[in-house]
Amino acid sequence: MLIRRQTDIPFEQDSAGRLLPWIVAIMIYLSGVAIAGAIALNGLVSTWSSGLSGALTIQIPADAETAKARQQADAVLALIRKTPGVGQARRLPRQEVLRLVRPWLGDDTGAGDLPLPILIDVRAAAGAVIDTAVLSAKVAAAAPGAVTESHARWAGRLIGLARSIWLVALLVVALIGLATVLTVVFATRTGLRIHRRVIGLLHLIGAHDRYIARQFERQALWLSLQGAVIGIAFAIGTVFGIAHLAGKIELQPATGAIFTPLQWGIFACVPVVAALVALLTARITVMRTLRRMT
Repeated sequence: MLIRRQTDIPFEQDSAGRLLPWIVAIMIYLSGVAIAGAIALNGLVSTWSSGLSGALTIQIPADAETAKARQQADAVLALIRKTPGVGQARRLPRQEVLRLVRPWLGDDTGAGDLPLPILIDVRAAAGAVIDTAVLSAKVAAAAPGAVTESHARWAGRLIGLARSIWLVALLVVALIGLATVLTVVFATRTGLRIHRRVIGLLHLIGAHDRYIARQFERQALWLSLQGAVIGIAFAIGTVFGIAHLAGKIELQPATGAIFTPLQWGIFACVPVVAALVALLTARITVMRTLRRMT
């Protein structure tokens, strides 16, 4: 076994080595949270953009329950349903409009007495594109003051935001990875200095540099794997905690952002990757340092 075999070097005397698992745990926790946030945001944006793609909302101004406003809404609905590319058009019930404004107005503000606008939700047919400019002009003629808003603009902004955050998350993970590598280098060099006499004795009895390097590799792999498992466990706990809180405040997209099986698999590979990086870092550090010592 590569992990936790009996070694010829007394690593238990190495204070820097004892700190390595905790440093790696912190690094992996931060990396895990950054990766989880990027994946969750990507899932939210995918959900939102698919819902906003080909969607329009038409507002008919706020004296919504007058006979004239209702007539205008009926005329606009008839016009929209005849428009090429429209798959579905419906007037939102007043209770649904109230539900949409409740997060801003609250439950006890008498929102039911407010003159709310009439909202018409329009969805494009599968594979079709609605000419928003032409439709907006027709709606304005049928209902002066009506506003036609295309959701595609918001979808584009969300996608741009998601890409920017993905890049930031990748940068954060890369910087944390670099910090982890530097930590392993420092711990390995400290171990080499602490055990210099033991290493010299091993050389005297015929041990090769590769044999000595393997001792440090196993130690770095074991300590880093311990820390990485602790860090990823806390990161997973954080993901579930945030999802639970999001569910309590009825933030529906966030509760759906728990990972797919493939994403969980990628997440589970983080400790293994961290341990292998630590192993390779320790190997390279030891071999280079021993060459200078001889």
